[in-house]
Amino acid sequence: MRLKQIITVGVLLLITSLASAQECYESSILSPSPFMGNNGEIFKLADGSLWEVKYEYEYLYEYYPSVIICPSQGKLVINGKTLNVEQVGVTKPVPQTQDRQAPSAKVIESQVDDDFEGWEGETIVKLMNGQIWQQSEYYYHYHYAFMPEVLIYWTGDEYKMKVEGIEKSVGVIQLK
Repeated sequence: MRLKQIITVGVLLLITSLASAQECYESSILSPSPFMGNNGEIFKLADGSLWEVKYEYEYLYEYYPSVIICPSQGKLVINGKTLNVEQVGVTKPVPQTQDRQAPSAKVIESQVDDDFEGWEGETIVKLMNGQIWQQSEYYYHYHYAFMPEVLIYWTGDEYKMKVEGIEKSVGVIQLK
């Protein structure tokens, strides 16, 4: 009887590990480039899914790396290193109205419609798609860029804006 229990437990462990392996898949990181692997960094995979690095500080400097992502485990494997990650959204085409993305969009990709000089506490950002957003989270950071790309995503209770060249995503509210 003891041998039967051991075999049953072994088979269950094998099935569980195979099921977990099937939940993982290969992909590549499209942006940012380079990918650093640091806490708070938002990255986009080739399948359009958006992820955030959690509690890691790796400084990887990887350009368009191939990765293995395991969504149910919250893990990303890159060059033999395992990082904690959390999915924050998926970029998908959304209905357009008068050159504006639908306000119900969970992820918005656009560019700043002019110079961007960083976050000043209540910064207002006009985007190329016609939307206007205002900073709602306390954060000050100077960073000059001409028409940087932005990624706005819904976290479940607020929108966050990730501006190209700045590691931290900042809470924002839509004005228009």
